[in-house]
Amino acid sequence: MSTLRTRKNITTLDIKTRDDLVHAFELLQKQGPGTAEVPIEDSFYTIAGYHGQPFRGAGYGNRDWWGGFCHHGNVLFPTWHRAYVLRLEEALRNVSKKPDLALPYWDEIAGESVPKIFTDKKYEFSDGRIIENPLYSYKLSQGFFDNLGRIASNKAGTTTKEVDYSKPRNYETVRCPYSGLVGKDDKDATKSHNDSIDEAEALKTLNANVESWMKFPATDGVPGMGELYLNAAFRAPNYTVFSNTTSAAKWNDDLFAREAKWKDDFVVSVERPHNGVHLAVGGYDMPDKSTDRNSPSEANGDMGENDTAAFDPIFFFHHCFIDMIFWVWQSYHNATTEFDIIPFYPGTSPIDSQGPTPGMGADSQLNMDTPLTPFPYTSKGVVDIKKLGYDYAWPEYFPIKVTPIPTKPETAGPDDKNVESAGGDDSVGDIGCADVARSAVRVTGISRSQRLGSFVVAIWAFPSDDEDNWECASLVGVEPVFSRWHVPNCANCSNSLTVTMHGHLPPGSSPTSSDKFTDKEGKEKKLKLRVLENQLVQEGVGLPRKRKVLNTITADSRVDPGPWMEIKLVSG
Repeated sequence: MSTLRTRKNITTLDIKTRDDLVHAFELLQKQGPGTAEVPIEDSFYTIAGYHGQPFRGAGYGNRDWWGGFCHHGNVLFPTWHRAYVLRLEEALRNVSKKPDLALPYWDEIAGESVPKIFTDKKYEFSDGRIIENPLYSYKLSQGFFDNLGRIASNKAGTTTKEVDYSKPRNYETVRCPYSGLVGKDDKDATKSHNDSIDEAEALKTLNANVESWMKFPATDGVPGMGELYLNAAFRAPNYTVFSNTTSAAKWNDDLFAREAKWKDDFVVSVERPHNGVHLAVGGYDMPDKSTDRNSPSEANGDMGENDTAAFDPIFFFHHCFIDMIFWVWQSYHNATTEFDIIPFYPGTSPIDSQGPTPGMGADSQLNMDTPLTPFPYTSKGVVDIKKLGYDYAWPEYFPIKVTPIPTKPETAGPDDKNVESAGGDDSVGDIGCADVARSAVRVTGISRSQRLGSFVVAIWAFPSDDEDNWECASLVGVEPVFSRWHVPNCANCSNSLTVTMHGHLPPGSSPTSSDKFTDKEGKEKKLKLRVLENQLVQEGVGLPRKRKVLNTITADSRVDPGPWMEIKLVSG
């Protein structure tokens, strides 16, 4: 058997390995896309385009369907992206003629800010050659058009604007705090915004945003994305709920509804912190008392939006880290050679969280044998990464020699003692279950179907006798939602586009009503929801163009289907 390629933390690479990696990306990005008849498979444009834009199939011009191949919000999320990262890694080896080249991961927990290799505009090789850094950005070798253009109207309905997310040839990807909106009605404002930003300050803003998402430094009791990664890796009891937010929400709903005592905490899917990092790099700020939109408000980086995220080179290092977390979960749960998907569980439908991908029927069921189109794999075929030719050098904070729990993941339930023990190791942080009474909150009814792009749902607690006093407000829950500019509104999709979130209130809290509780000091607090949306939402959201008829939705009619919350005491 040939030697396994080892994927390492990118900040630990030696000079030669780092040079080889950057050179491979340089070569891959120079490859054009080819033609529709004869595409160049080992091209960064071609591979990045598998995720979202440029759309194909029914999704090219019909938003009832998803025009990209990626899977989000369903059980294929980890396995499809495993195959995706493998395809990129294979292409890097092919163009560089380096058969041992392995894609490193961005360790999003240890460093918290963005490594310099992704933020330096130039790269100097050890031989002195200097190039434009291919890990900093990518210039599209071919543009693409937005054939799902919508018309937005202002609140009064007196003016309209075409919302166009096309990208021209040579468009260069951007990150927080820059904007990548270059449609005909946005390009002038985008240029003005981007030109006004000082490069040094931009880097500080990006790093500060990522750091705040990873650890939420100013908020007690609200876990950052780093803690959520650990929670997913060591506490998710089975692959189905580990894999995606839809399945995890169902599992947590069942836990929330239980009357009996239970020791298990709410599960966290790996997709949830994944979403948070996408939004952080794309320019969505952590929830803040001073604003109800992302900050800076004009930031629209490519990583913050599903259609173009994969064109930013950092995407693949982010997903390499996700895949490493996936392998940690497998190793800890004795699932390195096999695991199953719970049949017919929420998250096993291709319309969960998105429209069906090209070649997939809306009524089909996702399972271990579902093709991971366009790659020559099924989920069953990518379970064992060593059979795929690679392994991971785990970060030091993971217990490398941990003994796997003996229960097969899919047989574990909310009361399984083996599942409860997951996360008890001090080396992975305090993610175990406290054996005390906890107050839990459930929020649902937040719709993705009429929102432009990604957004963040935040739960705030106010003094019940001073409900508008933001100086006394405290953040108690956050749910990052990684979405698209064009989300389906078709009948068979809209029912699966509701965001549901679960969380715990601060220790010592006791519910007094569906939206009020008393804290450990006996003071009554009232919960309020806030949805932090893209700044374009203020212009209203329009339905797709149908010939010359403008069918618009104004801001006043953008109503969620009954957002509500419920608090209950859960005994430990």
